[in-house]
Amino acid sequence: MSDKVNKKILKASGIVALVMLAALLLIGIIELIVLGMRGRLGFLDAGKRWSASGDRFAVVSLYAEQSAGLTGDDALGWARSIDAKLLEASVTPKEGARSWTYCYAADDTVSVRGTKGTVNAKTLAVGGDFFVFHPLSFEYGGGFLNDDSIPRGVVLDRDLAWRVYGAENIIGMTVEIGGEEFVIVGIAARESGSGPYKRAYGDSPRLYMSYAGYRKVGDAAVTSFEAALPNPVTGFAMNIFKSAVFANESQSVMREATDRFSLKNRFANMKELSYAWVSVNKIEYPYWENEARVYDYRAAVLMIFEVAAAAIAVSSLLLSFILLRVSGYTVVQSVKNGWKKFSEARAKKKRERPAKPEKTKKQKKPKNEKEPEKSEEQPLESEFEFSENPEERGNT
Repeated sequence: MSDKVNKKILKASGIVALVMLAALLLIGIIELIVLGMRGRLGFLDAGKRWSASGDRFAVVSLYAEQSAGLTGDDALGWARSIDAKLLEASVTPKEGARSWTYCYAADDTVSVRGTKGTVNAKTLAVGGDFFVFHPLSFEYGGGFLNDDSIPRGVVLDRDLAWRVYGAENIIGMTVEIGGEEFVIVGIAARESGSGPYKRAYGDSPRLYMSYAGYRKVGDAAVTSFEAALPNPVTGFAMNIFKSAVFANESQSVMREATDRFSLKNRFANMKELSYAWVSVNKIEYPYWENEARVYDYRAAVLMIFEVAAAAIAVSSLLLSFILLRVSGYTVVQSVKNGWKKFSEARAKKKRERPAKPEKTKKQKKPKNEKEPEKSEEQPLESEFEFSENPEERGNT
């Protein structure tokens, strides 16, 4: 091939480079979409809300079947065991503080009676710091305290409030559940009226009550246990959780929730897409986990396009490099040619510039040259001084 650059091949290399940039742009857009999905799942950031120190935390969850028969006492036993495991690992809290937090929940349906009528409501009986993991959107009031000695507080969603009282701001009023009275401490709004959250939350009105209060009116098994644990190195939190929480593996599932949208997990979910709808257990996931599982599926689908875009980007990079070599183009030669053109243009401009007239330099006198003598024609100064006063001249 001649020494000249083949411009057609060079142009093709540029087109391939543009394809590579487009593929990289698509990857960036997909990553932003996945980041938005993660941002919709508030429970993934429970560790950040719990710790103001900026330490790394991981949220680890256990979900179990109703038939597993887990209770609040089991959850409290797991919490004590995790405390001991963290102490063994030299993870000690500051004075007057706790180094981690947890919550648990039992899912049931109870009859709620108010002044307007009686309604069957989906109910979560919760213990621990539930509202740290799941900060509801409160329209009035707030969540009840993590104190089993005061089990009478309940939170109604807006739909349930209208059905049992025909109003929203009913903080301080009571509802009757199973013959027991409970005080309304908060009214929560749905976080979203569309998308996976709406489908997972369902159309039924919802009630949140403390597990200790629920035990007075029901006996459903605990189906979820969540912990926000320090995670100084990858896998530390999960190892502590597994060593402290004991449940029948055939009736439960554990997972680290905070890394569910990592590249590794999304790639694994992508490979399992063909089996996504196959269920081999009887676990009834809570609404927040069902919402997360929908996003898991969507992220896995997007991962297909991301992998394809990455393959196109890598292939385009290699092809562009090959075409550049075939075309004869090199960066060094391009720089040399550019410098040569710049130098020639500069020299031409210099040649075409009009010459400036030379300035006449004032000749310096030789050092040995004497000053010219005064001319004889110059008038001599008078030897006499005349006074301008006429009288004085007369006397003279």
